[in-house]
Amino acid sequence: MAQPATHSLASLLVSHVELYVTDARAAAEAFTGGYGFQVFAGAERTGAEGTGAEGASRSLALRQGGIVLVVTQALDGAHPAAAYTDVHGDGIADIALTSADVRASYADATARGANPQAAPADHDGGWVTARVGAGFDDVRHTLVQRPPAGSEAYGTPLPLPGFTPVPELAPPTAESPALTVLDHVAVTVKTGELAASTGYYERVFGYESVYEELMVQGQEAMDSKAVRSPAGDLTFTVLAPSPDHQAGHIGDFLARHGSGGVHHLAFATENIVETVARLDKRGIVFLSTPDAYYEALAARLDLNRHSIEELREPGILADEDHAGQLFQIFTRTVHPQRTLFYEIIERIGADTFGGGNVRALYEAVQAEKAEHEGNTRTENDR
Repeated sequence: MAQPATHSLASLLVSHVELYVTDARAAAEAFTGGYGFQVFAGAERTGAEGTGAEGASRSLALRQGGIVLVVTQALDGAHPAAAYTDVHGDGIADIALTSADVRASYADATARGANPQAAPADHDGGWVTARVGAGFDDVRHTLVQRPPAGSEAYGTPLPLPGFTPVPELAPPTAESPALTVLDHVAVTVKTGELAASTGYYERVFGYESVYEELMVQGQEAMDSKAVRSPAGDLTFTVLAPSPDHQAGHIGDFLARHGSGGVHHLAFATENIVETVARLDKRGIVFLSTPDAYYEALAARLDLNRHSIEELREPGILADEDHAGQLFQIFTRTVHPQRTLFYEIIERIGADTFGGGNVRALYEAVQAEKAEHEGNTRTENDR
């Protein structure tokens, strides 16, 4: 059962998501060219002794709507991004949280069982940061306290000390994808670790459980649970292989990633049909959905937005919960290790996940896996 968060923890909000990458400029270009993000700030850290840096690195901060991503490349072996990318390739290493009082939040979190990683430290300009471990493997949470003024670039708060704004941004065009906020973060953990991972957030940060399901598909199965922050702006959907079934693509992720970690990020939009069409024009490729899905959809749901034909052509899925409906689609992974991918989601009243949400993800990724393996066998036979 979730423990009520203290005031300093209940008020934590998402600052940004940081990816460790092998090439920051190339990663930024993938987000700007493909998803319509804009680079608004950057940082070059020397890692010199006495600076407090973890090693030399290059970072670029990107934004779209209320979503802020940071891509960080190690420039020497001392920076943790070097070890991370050696094991995982590019991936999500930090989900940073803002606090009005980092020292109080750090003290409260560690007193409630958070794994301390870096004690509160002051930085030039009035910044304060600290770091605690996340509830899954080598992902972490940086706690960020920004100075009262002077930490914004083009209306968006700078993510961390040391960042400076880039030259003036071009205004978004009418054909921009219009992604609005980070809807949820999907995480994969090892068999038997789901309760510990979600319990960590319930105990330490006061998260509430909003969804649970054991999804069985033939000989394969995965367990899932979603927990949400007291502020309501961060939801973790945690997935684990069922101990009594084959692990399926969740086991594949664990093997290819080398541990548990972030499975995908879900970006919200206000009109998924328009947004997916714009992303398609930008070269983003989505998982396909069989026609049989749409043949059954009319009997399963009374759609309150978007027709079946509008959903069928791009392969958008539909579901509902007690409060309304949601529409979603998943990208094909382009990761060299075939791990991290992304989701686009639109909510019409729904505030959790419908009964078919996790199943839809599972079936879509399994279909992509089968197609990939079939293509690989064909190429090997040539």
